Amino acid sequence: MQRATITLIVLLIFNNCFSQTFKNYEIKRLKTFEINTESIELNNSVNYLHLKAILEKEQKRKTNKTLAIVLTSLSALTMTYGAKIITSSKDDQEGLGGSIGIMIMTAGVVELGVSIPLFISSNKRKKERDNLIEFYKK
Repeated sequence: MQRATITLIVLLIFNNCFSQTFKNYEIKRLKTFEINTESIELNNSVNYLHLKAILEKEQKRKTNKTLAIVLTSLSALTMTYGAKIITSSKDDQEGLGGSIGIMIMTAGVVELGVSIPLFISSNKRKKERDNLIEFYKK
């Protein structure tokens, strides 16, 4: 019982310590947002969590936007290729080329449909990030 009490007291002593710090590249990235990290108390857990949230939202935004651009480009290529297959198989009596072309074009439309929510999510993360940045730009 005494050992458990002593352990609990030691843990409670170190409860208010906050030892998180930013890496150099994270501070550089925060400076690109025109956040003056020298004037902000980085040892404060609330400030640390807000600044970390800015960095996380920026990373999610960039990832979503990159995926959306890739899917949109792939969609354009797929739909073009599907249309080419359809037009080149007009004289086909079995209709197999037209069916394959339609399936490929459908895949392109699905890719485009997936990219739209990614663009929307990217814009949403940017707005959230900008709101947090405005709080620290004062």
